[in-house]
Amino acid sequence: MVKLDVIGKLVTLSEREAEELRAAAAAEAGRSSARRDLSLLLDRGLRTRTTIALSRVEARELAELLRSGGVRADLALLQEALREALEDAPP
Repeated sequence: MVKLDVIGKLVTLSEREAEELRAAAAAEAGRSSARRDLSLLLDRGLRTRTTIALSRVEARELAELLRSGGVRADLALLQEALREALEDAPP
């Protein structure tokens, strides 16, 4: 299990979901340093089993990654948490 703190909202991912997100972010790491950072954070979460706090920028990147369709897992709860967190957080 990997726990994400998405701007104050906790979301738990299975190892499979976190690995799929990590792989999708890593696949685009050459084009985006934010995706590289996101893949490294997810990798750390998978290795250490600690809660990973995402910054607003990282949360936006994760939301974009989910919207791009590069992830097969059904991550509706994560998408909802990201939507709420990004709407509620100050710019």
